[in-house]
Amino acid sequence: FHTWNVKRLRPVELGPFDYERENHTRALWIAEGVTSYYDVLTVRRAGISTTAELLEQLSKKIERVQDTPGRAVRSLEQASYDAWIKFYKADENTPNVAPSYYVKGAVVAFLLDMEIQRRSKGAHTLDEVMRAAYTRFSGARGFKTAEFYALANQVTQLKLDDVFARYASGTAELDYAPALAWLGLRFKPAKKSTTPDAAWLGAHTAVTDGLLTVKQVRRGTPAYAIGLNADDEIIAINDQRVPPGALEDRVGRYRVGETATILIARRGALVRLPITFSAKPAQSWAIEVDPTADAAAKARLARWITQP
Repeated sequence: FHTWNVKRLRPVELGPFDYERENHTRALWIAEGVTSYYDVLTVRRAGISTTAELLEQLSKKIERVQDTPGRAVRSLEQASYDAWIKFYKADENTPNVAPSYYVKGAVVAFLLDMEIQRRSKGAHTLDEVMRAAYTRFSGARGFKTAEFYALANQVTQLKLDDVFARYASGTAELDYAPALAWLGLRFKPAKKSTTPDAAWLGAHTAVTDGLLTVKQVRRGTPAYAIGLNADDEIIAINDQRVPPGALEDRVGRYRVGETATILIARRGALVRLPITFSAKPAQSWAIEVDPTADAAAKARLARWITQP
């Protein structure tokens, strides 16, 4: 599929390829993201995976998007354009400033497909757009981003400019409800925590050379709010030593609203960071078949996973 989409059907900026400088394009989300959408869908259509496995993989993509604060900072087009100077030189702060045009691109491709189907009442799909794009743009020249958008409108006989403006050119939060309802799907209800008032730090850590070290801090977490940084070594909480590998257990001893002081080592200096613990957001991004879905929605789901 990737040979078909990108090798033959590609953004105009990627050919002929210039190996001496960056080849910027705003359409990598189409090249890579659309392919990432079809890579799981095609395997299901081929009968190699199950519907449950397809939904599980799509759920993981959605969860990765929603766990990336940068989705509200840079658009898919900007993330595509900046690939040469950002994506291929990612650092610990990358998730805070940009989405992955692979992962978010795949999720947007799913939403675009469902929006086409929903607005056309099942008469058109993203499959048709991709086949038409291959017929018109494959070969020596390639396509401009605006040309792909215009072709989608033409093929589906719809005005999809608002979808591209919100989800590709803009940073609006993705709305999954219409797409899931069209297919008779839903997000699984979030499981109730056995310790709903348990504290949460939200830092990504690892044990490096025997030291408990912060690897990444995402925006929107308590760790980000108190100024915890990558490469900080976590030593103690309230002057109680935190052994490597025991951070989750130690944080779990506190409750939402309780305060503490985290002792860290930063570039050789000891630093104390006061914290008021909050709860981890209880949100499920796992998709399942809605038990209340009607026959029409079930038929649309069956058609989506079996289309040639």
